[in-house]
Amino acid sequence: MSKPENSIIKSVVLSLFNDDGPTPIIYWPETMDESSRLLIAMKTISLLMGDTVYQNGTSTEDVNYFGILPFPDLKLNGLTYFFLILDPSARGNAKAATITVLIDEDDRVFFYENMKYLRVIIDSAASKVQIAKTSEENKTIMGELKDELFEFTSEIKDPFSLFRQIKILMTGLDRAGKTSFLHAVKKQYSEIIKTLPTKGVARSEEKIFEEQNSTISVWDLGGQKTYREKFLEQRKVYLYNVDLLFFFIDIQDFARINESVELFTKVVESLEELEEYPPIVICLNKCDPDIKNTDDIRSNINKIIEQVNEISEPFFIKIFETSIFDGFSLISAYSYGLSQLSPNRKLFENQLKHFAKKINSDAILLLNENGIILSNFSESGISEKVFEISAPHFQTLYKTFKEFKLLKQDFLISSGITDESKKIIFKRIFVEKYNLYLLLFMEKDLNLDKIEKNLPKLSKNLKDLIQTYI
Repeated sequence: MSKPENSIIKSVVLSLFNDDGPTPIIYWPETMDESSRLLIAMKTISLLMGDTVYQNGTSTEDVNYFGILPFPDLKLNGLTYFFLILDPSARGNAKAATITVLIDEDDRVFFYENMKYLRVIIDSAASKVQIAKTSEENKTIMGELKDELFEFTSEIKDPFSLFRQIKILMTGLDRAGKTSFLHAVKKQYSEIIKTLPTKGVARSEEKIFEEQNSTISVWDLGGQKTYREKFLEQRKVYLYNVDLLFFFIDIQDFARINESVELFTKVVESLEELEEYPPIVICLNKCDPDIKNTDDIRSNINKIIEQVNEISEPFFIKIFETSIFDGFSLISAYSYGLSQLSPNRKLFENQLKHFAKKINSDAILLLNENGIILSNFSESGISEKVFEISAPHFQTLYKTFKEFKLLKQDFLISSGITDESKKIIFKRIFVEKYNLYLLLFMEKDLNLDKIEKNLPKLSKNLKDLIQTYI
């Protein structure tokens, strides 16, 4: 197939890490200059080479993920699929490989709006490349991929917005704590006391960064019976194009748990009817610290989890126990949901994992200025638990830093929070125009010089990923 007039797709590149380093082995258009194709190969392969999973492995299945990367020098944005090709003679018995599809940077919303379709097309091509025996086979595969992309984009008629439109729904029964959850996440504590039942729909905007490529609209749906019935009757309005759904269940309201599960069932059935499959975050709310381990509460939680899992297939769900008296539980649930909107979440995690190995850290959190967790990495569940236990300490520090302008200090270190042999380190980092924060969980014998030495490379890689975070 020849290139359609005014095609959205500007270039397609297959890159490998071979004896010459990152190399663009097949590229279209064939007139693409050498410096451009080398830039694409080096940028994408270098991000994958930071993933040490495959270096001692015998499988290609652990590395297969997508990311959206900016190429400002070329005025292009790229959707890259990172994968491995088995090769017994290569380091780690596998070669790092990437397929990158490029479009004009002004058309970047195209990737976000069509991600689920593009994933299938590109993943299929990568699977064929993994078993191809000759370069001619690879040329044929990449040619077929290009034609399939042209065919797909030829059917798109609507012009693209400069900003991605994201829709988040907060739903559940009345008095489940939806609005209080949002106030607490935004640290609007005085508003919690004044919270009244939501009438109809309360809309607000969310900003992860001051400058971002998306408009995030949060719909807080009233949970009273009248509003629930209207919501379900007009489900095509409320559930159409939903990107993320939070569902709240009050685990202290024993008498209404079955009613909550019934509503969740209706929501899931409505989503399936509309062929909408957003990630779903279920908040078992009002799981307050002083009662969360009582027999009645644990029994309720286990019952709900069992019922929800039966109902939720084929949806991707994540369940959190939340309470406004445990700020970290709210931030964890909310941050996790927002991270599901980012095509770069796996790349972020891999960057943190690589950094953790360099500095001998057991776990890392990467946060924005509002304390939202952008990404995290942990060697074990125990390390994750340390962050949860130390959350009140961390939040007090964070609030103090902001109020008393102590953020100029390079490192703030606390020890003995849970174990004298461990330390929690709080570090501000600058990534272009963004102030981000690292929370590191480390052994007693920490090396601050090693952290400083490895930070520039982490910041450089995060710079590209943040521009297309969401």
